[in-house]
Amino acid sequence: MISKDQEQEPTISYGYLNLVKSYRNLMAQLAYLTRIYFASVYSGFGNAEAVSKKLYSLPVRFQEKAELIFGSPLSEEFLNLLSLHVLYVQSLANAMVSGDQNAANYYTQLLYQNADNIASQFAKMNPFWDVMQWKTLLYNYINLIIQDAVALGAREFETELDIFERMLLAALAMGDYHADGLYQYMTAGITRPEMT
Repeated sequence: MISKDQEQEPTISYGYLNLVKSYRNLMAQLAYLTRIYFASVYSGFGNAEAVSKKLYSLPVRFQEKAELIFGSPLSEEFLNLLSLHVLYVQSLANAMVSGDQNAANYYTQLLYQNADNIASQFAKMNPFWDVMQWKTLLYNYINLIIQDAVALGAREFETELDIFERMLLAALAMGDYHADGLYQYMTAGITRPEMT
């Protein structure tokens, strides 16, 4: 029993824990499905088209969550940017498998440009999300996607497993930051941003 004189440690709400769990789960799915897509395209094993459909379903799930908090216009732009991320990742995989270095470089550049756009969109949606922090998180994740793909293509499977572990941790860090920002936004009493 805690007396009035004792200090209580802050408690974490179930809502916050569920929010973190939900975004960590979505980000982990993004990492795993990205890896499975690359592995399927490189090896011809499995069904790359089925993995592609599953990957494309993730931006919609993110958008549905964002729409509840930020409304339709902002969440639709968010959906567009995340869908482009999936498109560029898949295009990069196809370019790497076909040995088209120019196309691979092009889609790598588009991934980083899109990361800039995602970071800017996040900052526009929520004052508790920092553009530079999102860029750092996204750039790190994209870098690990590329490293993982190169290791898979070179059949360096032990190295690839180590890289994928870091890629998964990077995805989870993005999920944590996403959830933390949403929680701060929801508990600050801020009204939905309006599109101008």
